[in-house]
Amino acid sequence: MADSMLPHIFRPIPDLSKMPQPTNREDRLRTIIANLEKHDQDVRYSMLAEARQRLESLRADEDTDMSDETDAQSPSPSDHRQFVASMNAPYTEGSGDPCLLHGSIPTSGPSVRQAPVPVQVRVAQDAIEQMEAYDRHAKQTKDYYVKALQRQQSSRGDAGPAQPGGGQLNPDPRRRPTG
Repeated sequence: MADSMLPHIFRPIPDLSKMPQPTNREDRLRTIIANLEKHDQDVRYSMLAEARQRLESLRADEDTDMSDETDAQSPSPSDHRQFVASMNAPYTEGSGDPCLLHGSIPTSGPSVRQAPVPVQVRVAQDAIEQMEAYDRHAKQTKDYYVKALQRQQSSRGDAGPAQPGGGQLNPDPRRRPTG
């Protein structure tokens, strides 16, 4: 687990003394699962809040970077003239795609650089990757308790539902107690 997730996962625990205590194992497992789901939501919210803060802090940097990059990425005059000339050239049947130069895909010159990924996209990608990593981690813990609850419910189902008087209902009507 990445160290960057730790501040999101380790959060203050609310006061549990006033919360109703589960009376049996099944209720306790349901409470644990509900608490895990609430914690998962809190962690995800915390990760989103951090991404928003990071985005706001990087916006000033992005404005400075974008002004520098627009100067470096402006097309050269020869590229521009070639583009206009290819757009004005008449189309001859069978010569391929009229939008491509000489029927082939144009290659970029050595001065053409791919635009960097915008800061908003980088922040979103980082937040998504962090949430996916947390989801994988949290799923293991939650699955453990969900399976325990399923085992508890199936063992309760095998024993039969409990009667209010403390006895067991007989699920099979052909089997009647003798005596």
